[in-house]
Amino acid sequence: MNSGTFYAIGVGPGDPELMTLKAVRLLRESPCIYVPTSRLSTQTWVADVVNTYAADAANICSVSFSLGTDRQMRQEHWQQTASNIISQLLQGKDVAFVSLGDPLLYSTCIYLLRALQKQWPQVPIEIIPGISAYAHCAALTNFAVGEGTQPVTILPTMTAINDLQSAINKGGTLVLMKIGRHLQEIVDLLADNNLIDQSVFIARAGLPDQRIETNLRCLYGADPGVGNLAIILIHTNTEYI
Repeated sequence: MNSGTFYAIGVGPGDPELMTLKAVRLLRESPCIYVPTSRLSTQTWVADVVNTYAADAANICSVSFSLGTDRQMRQEHWQQTASNIISQLLQGKDVAFVSLGDPLLYSTCIYLLRALQKQWPQVPIEIIPGISAYAHCAALTNFAVGEGTQPVTILPTMTAINDLQSAINKGGTLVLMKIGRHLQEIVDLLADNNLIDQSVFIARAGLPDQRIETNLRCLYGADPGVGNLAIILIHTNTEYI
């Protein structure tokens, strides 16, 4: 019996129109769609995108993020999810898992893909790339991410804040993702390096409460929650501005 295929589908930054034609087609055709959720977030835009395109008969399943601090507990969570998906694949059903942005850029989908391949090394997988949040932010602010021979460095600053100064010293374009509670620390560091005027801030790009700041001085003293779902783009080399 032929098995189904597992599709990891990037749905872009949240705007239902910023999706590939292939992503839309597969959401319309998939009989089973997994939607990641978090008990720490009230956001619904990923589910909204799925509901926009999924067939009425599709089985839409929520799968919660593994928030346990214990590494083994997190792995067991994804292994159990993988087992459930494999059982459906073996029945010949295609299964889709949607991912905000791109499935292979700081996505929970990465952990699920590893769990699937651990249990079934030859599992049929197809990955559909999506527009990453930072690419959308660059478009919203007319910010050239890569130019000439300048390098581009992407940092998840929630966990790599101590690497920011080293990245600044390296030069090129910096993409700061997962800013969270480090917003004020980042703004202060940019000010110390005279990079405030070479940076842009975008939060919740493409959503109704989107916020764009081209003058990061406006963020001094901002509520810590402002850094949630936010990205900062920085040019460290003035000759490319």
